[in-house]
Amino acid sequence: MYSLGCVLLAQVSKNAKGEEDLMNRDSTLTAGRQPSLTFFLLALLILAASLLVACGAEEELSAPTATPSSLTSPSPPVPAASPAVVGTIAVGSKPWDVAVNPNTSRVYTANEASNDVSVIDEASGSLLATIAVGRGPSSLGVNPETNRIYVANAWNDNVSVIDGASNSVVATIPVGQGPWAVAVNPNTNRIYVPNSWSNNVSVIDGANDNVVATVPVGQHPSWVAVNPQTKRIYVTNEQANDISVIDATTNAVVATIAVGDGPTCVETNPKTNRIYAANGGNNTVSVVDGAKDTVLTVVPVGQGPRALGVDPETNRVYVANSWSDDVSVIDATTDRVVATVSLGRTPWGVAINSQTNRIYVANAWDSTVSVIDGAVH
Repeated sequence: MYSLGCVLLAQVSKNAKGEEDLMNRDSTLTAGRQPSLTFFLLALLILAASLLVACGAEEELSAPTATPSSLTSPSPPVPAASPAVVGTIAVGSKPWDVAVNPNTSRVYTANEASNDVSVIDEASGSLLATIAVGRGPSSLGVNPETNRIYVANAWNDNVSVIDGASNSVVATIPVGQGPWAVAVNPNTNRIYVPNSWSNNVSVIDGANDNVVATVPVGQHPSWVAVNPQTKRIYVTNEQANDISVIDATTNAVVATIAVGDGPTCVETNPKTNRIYAANGGNNTVSVVDGAKDTVLTVVPVGQGPRALGVDPETNRVYVANSWSDDVSVIDATTDRVVATVSLGRTPWGVAINSQTNRIYVANAWDSTVSVIDGAVH
């Protein structure tokens, strides 16, 4: 377009010049022709000006423009931290639960089929000792302040007390029928044991290893958790589909919270006063506001959630799904699952060391413990 306009402009100028020469040479032209020729020249000048404008516009339009490929593309977002398994440790037969003492860097598993407790060195991942306890150890709890480990023996209706320094049983405490879980309040040195067949909770004084109270709760209590900050004890009643809330100062139930189907486990976050209950019957986790004793939301997880652990430092919840053989990782700030970590067969227990950001999961049918690094990208 630019070349064509310039050629036309040159041709018009040439024609105008030729007309002017003819006018000068032709003395016989009449006066009436002069206005016509002047009008013709004026038209040529207007046409020339129009062509000049067109040429300038064509140059502007033909200037190179930025294309999408020449623009700088934004950098892709950096993925968030995603936990990953970094080790697997062989332990006793059918570990049903796992606990950790962050002060001594020791990990303990309650091995239900071999009637013993495995002691693991957290730094090396090696097995340090195996301690014989009662029949059917189903759960255990640790008091980091006293270095005592409490093991619930479901088939003996008692609790074995282990000295963490010597790795030996130093006491055996009779409790109710079918003790299924253990939770420790290190601030008061009280130990809480839900007895699934007698529908109550035994309260043990860790100073003298005596039962100081028995608290009636709901039907088939399956798990227990402590919030040391609020002095509240939470007990999941698996067949009643609710949680009994115990005031630790009075050893009395002060509230009952309806949750999902078949709650098998409960844990707390003392920093946020949130309580999390794993509902094995409908594959969810109920999130409870500890200040109001009400359910805030329900989070779908994997199949058959059996146990869970809460890391107050990262505000993440780790849910062991016994049927799908994995762990659902919940971001507690959004109450959404942000990762799923595949594990061994039938994950049955969870323990967390907040100091090292390590998560330990007992795989019951593999007789192993999976070690998860909570900070792996």
